[in-house]
Amino acid sequence: MNIKELTKQIIPKSGLNHYAETYLTWAGVGLIGSFVATTLDGQAELAYAAYYTNAVNDAVGYNFWILLAVIGLLLFGLSLPLIYLSLHVPQAKIVADQFRRFSYTFFLVAFDEGGLMIGILIANWLHTSDKMALLADKSFLFSDVGLLPILALAFVNSFLWLLGEAIYNRDDKSYSGVVGLIMAAPIKYLAPGYLSVGGIVLYLVVSQ
Repeated sequence: MNIKELTKQIIPKSGLNHYAETYLTWAGVGLIGSFVATTLDGQAELAYAAYYTNAVNDAVGYNFWILLAVIGLLLFGLSLPLIYLSLHVPQAKIVADQFRRFSYTFFLVAFDEGGLMIGILIANWLHTSDKMALLADKSFLFSDVGLLPILALAFVNSFLWLLGEAIYNRDDKSYSGVVGLIMAAPIKYLAPGYLSVGGIVLYLVVSQ
């Protein structure tokens, strides 16, 4: 299997159009919201000069995004052995489907919030208003924002979408993409790979 075929199989059933549309929607909300907030604050007196930009900042939380991602990853890790078990024990399918749906939900919310944060970060990177500096001590969103952190966040957020859409498709309730590839792997490779990667992820979560 070459890289082109592997890349094609990794893409979830929902497709890249869904990915792009969702990203543009949430990033657009964050970007436009930031512009509107700074414009409204520009008409206010000094005491309320950061009223709306503060509201934009409070709308999202970096730590909460991490929490959603971590919960999604933990549920994803628990879902994989349940999916494999359900292929051999039909009674386990009900439990596996619930775990898959929960994992998808947390990934979905994290991806949406990540897209919103990216829109706000882009607005701040473009220096929509000097009043943004008033919020520098509020959170990571409005301090030392550059292109590299935005791209890094976009990459990690895309990874969350990839896992979420792969573990559960809301149209036909199936799995696809990377999860389908994992389930198709021989157990002699799947078991040690799962234990190794799962152990590393669990260690990183706990150590943080």
